[in-house]
Amino acid sequence: MRAMGRAALVAGAYMAFAGAWIVWSDDAVARVADSVAEFEQLEHQKGLFFVLSTGVGLFFGTYFAIRRLVLETEKAAEARESLLKLERQALAGLFVSSIAHDANNVSVVVSSALSELRQVPGLEVDAREAVEDAQQAMAKLHQLFKDLQGMGRSRASATRAECDLRELVEKTVTLLRGHTAMKHCKVRIVAPDPVRLGVFPGLIDQMLINLLINAADATERRGQLEVRLHVEGENVQLEVHDDGPGVAAEQEALLFKAFNTTKPHGTGLGLLSVKECAGAHGGRVSYARSPLGGACFKVTLPLKAQVVS
Repeated sequence: MRAMGRAALVAGAYMAFAGAWIVWSDDAVARVADSVAEFEQLEHQKGLFFVLSTGVGLFFGTYFAIRRLVLETEKAAEARESLLKLERQALAGLFVSSIAHDANNVSVVVSSALSELRQVPGLEVDAREAVEDAQQAMAKLHQLFKDLQGMGRSRASATRAECDLRELVEKTVTLLRGHTAMKHCKVRIVAPDPVRLGVFPGLIDQMLINLLINAADATERRGQLEVRLHVEGENVQLEVHDDGPGVAAEQEALLFKAFNTTKPHGTGLGLLSVKECAGAHGGRVSYARSPLGGACFKVTLPLKAQVVS
């Protein structure tokens, strides 16, 4: 009804203006014309002037009306996209929290079985060490699931802990030495000084695991990998280098997109996970060529903890 009312108002105003113009102009032409021929000529000119002036008026009126409509449509589209993004984030959070909850229940069962296995009498030393490594891995996995559950509800609800980042890196690298992708790789850690930082330890582990396994795969599981850790200004730089072929130029823009992968059996979620884990700390991840010749993935984390909602 509002649109109809406005249209009626515009049409009424136009008819009133046109009627007043016709009455006034006809009277003026009749007063100044000295003959019928001159009257007809003035009427013709008057009609052309009226058409021209109203055409210009309609052009500007329509232009501004359409421009306003386009702007309102764009604002509505932006608002709708923001709403959809929030809905997707909420659904993703619920999905992550639900999966993490179920996976955590399974991890508890596995941890219990490993504890019982460790108590078996006569277990060989190598086997006992393997069970202990498995228990440590399950403990990390259990903490990761807890952090993911917290992030599913709200990123701010997950628990930060002040840790020595160098120590976290060393433990994760040691843990991964038994991974099939890492067994034949040479891994070097360059971290001259301890770096204490408030982090989500499980998410730091997850980032490193993804980046190191990706680097190992890129070198066909026999390359040189290097983890560098240093403070730069108000940030901590955590870098994973490899001597593989690097990332093809056409793939660089797609690196952190979901489901983008160059691996035959890859999911395309590893680097997206790294990006989200860095974002949970108020940080970011970027790609560059490594001095080793391959890829360098750099995770930048702020020294001062940031709350990311």
